[in-house]
Amino acid sequence: MKALVLGGVAWDTVVYVDVFPGPHPQTVFAKGSNETVGSSGAGKAMNLSHLGVDVTLWALVGDDDAGSRIRREMQRRGVEFVGVTDPAGTTRHINLMDREGERISIFTNAGSDRFPVDVGSMSQVAASADLVSVTITNHCRLFLPMLRGTGKPIWVDLHDYDGADPHHGEFVEAADHLLMSSVAMPGWRKFLEERVALGTRVAICTRGAAGASGLCSEEGWVDIPAVPVPEVVDTNGAGDAFFAGCAVAWHHGSGLATAMRAGAEAAAAAVQSPDLAPPPFLRR
Repeated sequence: MKALVLGGVAWDTVVYVDVFPGPHPQTVFAKGSNETVGSSGAGKAMNLSHLGVDVTLWALVGDDDAGSRIRREMQRRGVEFVGVTDPAGTTRHINLMDREGERISIFTNAGSDRFPVDVGSMSQVAASADLVSVTITNHCRLFLPMLRGTGKPIWVDLHDYDGADPHHGEFVEAADHLLMSSVAMPGWRKFLEERVALGTRVAICTRGAAGASGLCSEEGWVDIPAVPVPEVVDTNGAGDAFFAGCAVAWHHGSGLATAMRAGAEAAAAAVQSPDLAPPPFLRR
């Protein structure tokens, strides 16, 4: 199985606290910290590779120390990394994580938003891929016309889409397989029903500890629980791991219920790691 993931990567400093600090001057003693690869594209690529997929990740990355670290980590994890040099430098975050697994993400360097992408440079890779995942960044939307022309399944993760932000519209329309979080949209069931009625093959909403719900025309609604774990180390990457497990199982012919359970199992493995994906030596 081959996959192409388009965008994005970052270098993250993750700081663990019991509770988020209030809006006033203070000294906070962290429970711990970690430096690691971040961002949704990297998380999806690393989790796909962990599951044995031949994956290519295209993303903007700076000619800097953080960019070098990302390149080394992609190589270590068996991801074919196509890093296009961003003159704005590597995207960097500081993520504050509380004991409930909630996150405050601070962009210390946002990288380039608008970027002159060479779409044709990835056309052959896209044509040979079994699936393509597109991150919802402005420079990645430039790939959508080319991808639609290949006829390959397009997977899009809308993250915490609220149902109204115009930024997401083109990605919503392009998605053959759509994932999202329930965080910002109380009416997510109606939204998924509308998308499937309009031709989206699979639409899934993850709901954190409450599990996930998905819809496809063949099976109707499917609801699954989250897989319990003995200890949650870091919730970053859980959604990316769910995507990877679900996408791989779906590609190999599983129905929606089985694919979603595979996604839940992959997410459970990811949250027991301080990185976006389980360690590469556990790769199956």
